[in-house]
Amino acid sequence: MMDTASSNYNSLEGKLNQRLSNGLGYSLGITWMKSIDYGSALRGGFLWPYNSYDLQQLRGVSDFDVPLRFVTSFVYDLPIGPGKNVLGHGVAGAIIGGWQVGGIVTAYSGLPTNGPSLGDTARVGTLGNAGNYTGISPVPANRDMQHWWNAAAFDSTSPNLSYQAGNQGRNAFYGIGAWTVNASLSRNIKIRESHKLNMRLEAFNALNKANYNTPSTNYQSPTTFGIITSAKTMRQLQLSLKYSF
Repeated sequence: MMDTASSNYNSLEGKLNQRLSNGLGYSLGITWMKSIDYGSALRGGFLWPYNSYDLQQLRGVSDFDVPLRFVTSFVYDLPIGPGKNVLGHGVAGAIIGGWQVGGIVTAYSGLPTNGPSLGDTARVGTLGNAGNYTGISPVPANRDMQHWWNAAAFDSTSPNLSYQAGNQGRNAFYGIGAWTVNASLSRNIKIRESHKLNMRLEAFNALNKANYNTPSTNYQSPTTFGIITSAKTMRQLQLSLKYSF
């Protein structure tokens, strides 16, 4: 029996954590990676290759490949209130003290995605055929939201596709990356010796940044191909209370 598939993952990762004496703690993390395989799902597309005589066509970046990812977070206990530098004693400190702010900044590249299946144009019993690369870059010179992909990079009309497999590889497109900021503001209120109330306000995508979803990769449908029509979740606010005893 001969192995017909393999996978490999390579990455460079870095992380920095620090807790300062003034109540500030932060963390930085970055990952630069590349993952390649023949299929990323349990019993995935490898069972139905475009071309059974050329399984190398299935070898491509993994479905979960994110070339670059950066995450930083911080938590800061404001220096106000009992035991702090500002209003460390007295009623005023007890009333307005105990606040904490935090945040998470995340930035990442887009995930890879496949082009369309043309159907079994070669009539060989597969689930579908792939198109051909033309040698033109799939990224247009003047990229915008109405023209994210270049249809001229692919050909699905060649007569050759009626009797042979197309040469388009797996995961031919990379999706759109994103960055977002989540923030929080919380306060701990001591009710009694062992009773505490925690109030917390959280803002997901606090800057209301528009992060767009990957547009259609079906170059057989020019009315939707490469046109961005939707975005990920905009700002969301969440308020919570927790009583501990």
